[in-house]
Amino acid sequence: MLSEVLRLAWNALWERKGRTIGAIIGVVIAFTALSYALLLGQTFKDYTTRFFTSNFQTNVIYVTGAQFTDADVGTLSTINGVETAIPIATARGSVRVAGITGQTPVTIYGVDPALLRQLLPPTALYDGQLVVGSNLILVGYYVAFDRSTGQQRVAVGSPVSLIIGRKSVTAVASGILATGSLGFIDTSRGVVMDLSAFRQITGISSYNVVVLYLKDSSLIDSVSNDVRANFPNVDVISPQAILQTINSYLTSFQLFLGLIAGVSTVITALWLYDTMSISVVQRTKEIGILRALGFKKRHVMLMFLTEALIIAGIGVLVGTALLIPLSQSGLPFMGNAGPQPPRAGFPGGFAGPQGSAFAITSLVLDPLLVAATAALVVAINLMGAFLPAYRAGRINIVSALRYE
Repeated sequence: MLSEVLRLAWNALWERKGRTIGAIIGVVIAFTALSYALLLGQTFKDYTTRFFTSNFQTNVIYVTGAQFTDADVGTLSTINGVETAIPIATARGSVRVAGITGQTPVTIYGVDPALLRQLLPPTALYDGQLVVGSNLILVGYYVAFDRSTGQQRVAVGSPVSLIIGRKSVTAVASGILATGSLGFIDTSRGVVMDLSAFRQITGISSYNVVVLYLKDSSLIDSVSNDVRANFPNVDVISPQAILQTINSYLTSFQLFLGLIAGVSTVITALWLYDTMSISVVQRTKEIGILRALGFKKRHVMLMFLTEALIIAGIGVLVGTALLIPLSQSGLPFMGNAGPQPPRAGFPGGFAGPQGSAFAITSLVLDPLLVAATAALVVAINLMGAFLPAYRAGRINIVSALRYE
C-alpha cells in the first residue's frame, strides 16, 4: 500500500507540472537563502576565531590603565598561574628617512629583546628578522611603505632617524612588521626597539602595559581576579574574553540573518498550503474513488503529505547543489589593506599588508548546519501541507463520488 501511495503521489505531482515546478523553485529559493544566511554567520565566527587563535595566544592577559614599575611587574609575575610577565613601555615620536621630505608620526615601543618572540607571533613580520638591539628596530608597515602610493621608503637594513621630543637617534631597520595591531602593539605605524635603548632616549622607566602569559587558559578568570585584588584601578583584558564577546554578537547576527531569510520559508509553506488546498478540491472525486477501492483516511492524508515531501526534497537537493558554487564566490569584507599582493602564511584571509584586512574567500560549508536547515525547511513545508492533507483524509466517500 505504501508503494502505491508513493506512486500515486509522484504521478499526481507531474500531472500539475506548472504548480509543482513553481513550488519546487520556491523551496529552492527558501532553502538556499536560509542556508546561505546561516553559513555566512557561521563563517564570520570561524574566521574570527581563526584570526584570534592565529594572532593571539588564548592564555594571555593584558594589564593596562596605569603606569607600572619594575616592582609592579615583579608582583604580577608572582601571581599564581602566571608563567611570564612582559612589560611594554610606549612613547610618541616620529621617524625621518634620508631623502624623504617630512616625518612620519609613530608610536615607539620598548620591549625586552629576550621576550620579543614570545610577544610577537611570526605572522607579525612582513620582511626581515624579528630582532631588536641597541641600534636595531622593527618598523611598522606604513612606516616602511607610503600608504597612498605604495612606494617603499624603508627597506630592511636601511638607517632611519628616531625623533622623540628634542632627541634624535639613528637606528637600522632589522625588519618590517605586517599590518594589523597585535595586542597593544600597532604593527602599522609603530616602531619596536630595545627596552634599554628606549629608556636612554626617552628617560621613561615605567610601563604602560604588562602582558601576562598564563600556564593554562583555564586560569584566566582566577588570575584576572588576583590582578584586580593587587591593582584595583587597572584594566584587565584577555583576547579570549574579547573573542567570546565577538562570537556572542556574531551568533545574534547569524540568528538575525536566519530570521530574515526564514521569511521566504514561511512564504513557501503558505504557497504549498494554497497549492495543496486547490489540489484537494480538484481531486475530490479521485479521493472518493481511492477510498472506495480500500484506501483508508491515513493513506489519503499520507499521499498528500508525500507530495509535499517530494517537493521539499527536490527543492533541498537542488538548493544544496546551488550552495556549492555560491559558497566559493567569496565576500570581500573590507577592501584592500595595502599595495602588495596576498602572501602565504597569513591564515584565513587576514593577510596583513598584502591583501584584504578581512576577506572571506569562501563560505565554510558546515554539513550539520546544512542538514539542520534542510530538516527545518522540509518540516515547515510539511506543516504547510498538513491541514489540506488532513481535510483530504476526512472527505466523505459518498459526497466525494458525487462531486462534479
